[in-house]
Amino acid sequence: GEFQGFHVRSIVKETGIDDQGLNEFVTEYFPYSTYKDQARTFYDALGSGKMSIGFNPLAMVRLITDSMTRMKELDVKTYNAKGEGFLQGGWILFDPSGTPRAAFQENAKKRVPINDILEEVQFMRSNNNSTLYEEKEIE
Repeated sequence: GEFQGFHVRSIVKETGIDDQGLNEFVTEYFPYSTYKDQARTFYDALGSGKMSIGFNPLAMVRLITDSMTRMKELDVKTYNAKGEGFLQGGWILFDPSGTPRAAFQENAKKRVPINDILEEVQFMRSNNNSTLYEEKEIE
């Protein structure tokens, strides 16, 4: 549908930590090519963000309860807490020549901004690569 004509890829920062979870992600949720970015080039391009909960124990409790609520709403059957977990990535949209046209920084405390991403995909498609690079941070 919405991504027809676009090449969709996943970039991961590590392997050997939770290969079972990575395999589940690739086979059950994201059936596209996945690449390893050990140098973290894409993470650096997205600002090398790390999730911060500060020193407030209530913030940790809220993060956990919000995550559990989201998993229940999305009917997530399994999950794990292996791996680093606090490094945040995002989404970079490239035109066919490989030029980045839009970036969305991840905010792990919120849902994936899929509507914003789809809106940008439609904009890129309708403007035939005439957009300027624009970074978009989801608050």
